[in-house]
Amino acid sequence: MRRIILIALAVVAVAMVAVALQVRNSDRVTDLQSHPLLDEAQLALLAGVEQIELAHGAQQVVLQRDGEAWTVASRDQFLLQRERLAALLLALREARVIEAKTSNAEYHQRLGLTEGEGNDSALRVSIKAADGGFGVLFGNKVGSDQLVRFTDQDQVWLVNRALSMSSNPQDWLDLQVSQIPLEQIATAHWRYSDGEELQLDKASEGDYNFKLTDGEANGHERELNSMVLALADLRAQNVSLRTALQLGEPVLTMQLSSWSGATLEASLYELGGAYWLTIDGLGQSDENPLTVNADPRWAFQLGVAQHDRMVLRHADLKPAEDTAAQPAQN
Repeated sequence: MRRIILIALAVVAVAMVAVALQVRNSDRVTDLQSHPLLDEAQLALLAGVEQIELAHGAQQVVLQRDGEAWTVASRDQFLLQRERLAALLLALREARVIEAKTSNAEYHQRLGLTEGEGNDSALRVSIKAADGGFGVLFGNKVGSDQLVRFTDQDQVWLVNRALSMSSNPQDWLDLQVSQIPLEQIATAHWRYSDGEELQLDKASEGDYNFKLTDGEANGHERELNSMVLALADLRAQNVSLRTALQLGEPVLTMQLSSWSGATLEASLYELGGAYWLTIDGLGQSDENPLTVNADPRWAFQLGVAQHDRMVLRHADLKPAEDTAAQPAQN
């Protein structure tokens, strides 16, 4: 009986190996039959691209090369997210045609490959370089694959990777204002417009937790750290040219200093119920430079939660027993 079971298992194993080899050979044949979506001339244009336009329905974003940088042209040339741009270029460069579909234009609408204002229209990606350009329409998805066609052709292709890219300019903005590890910061100084000040430091280099320089507020390290991190690791909600805002006088000015001598100065404004932050000064250190967008043209909009973390005062740091002793206010 045992011998029969072993023989049966051996037969099953052989069958599984045969199936695996067949699938592998099939995949190899399919790969040999496929070809890149972009030809050599288009790949050359992609390598030297100067402008990319993405449009879907009524929404459109224009990405523009500015020297070594890339910006969102439709948002006052603000810097874009390089990771998102890299993903877009990789998707175009690596896309491979796995099957030719219809060349009948009458089927384009049902395949999601027409241009227009409707939500069922294609995503159009237009590549513009000094020597020319081309456009690709991305239509319906088929599993993990997608139907595409070039804007000047009726032929529809099925490619091996789906492209999911936003045509909303807001989604392309690089809104990371600062990215400074808390361990790198030695001191912090907050000054409010009414004269109240908070001075923070650490016991020694390498410490993570901040304390008030005067020694008060023991047990509130979490709140103090959160306050400093609100500026040190800040991703804004939006951005605007300062010249487009009437900022007035700041309600709070802030300064961070690193152990290596770098400094960051910033101001917080309240304007019509919204909160805006400007980077006013950045003194770098060769040893450990700070990662900050210090371009003086911009003001960065903060969310309510970010604002609330940033505007800590002495009254928020009273010992628990003092707070409990205060009479309730009606």
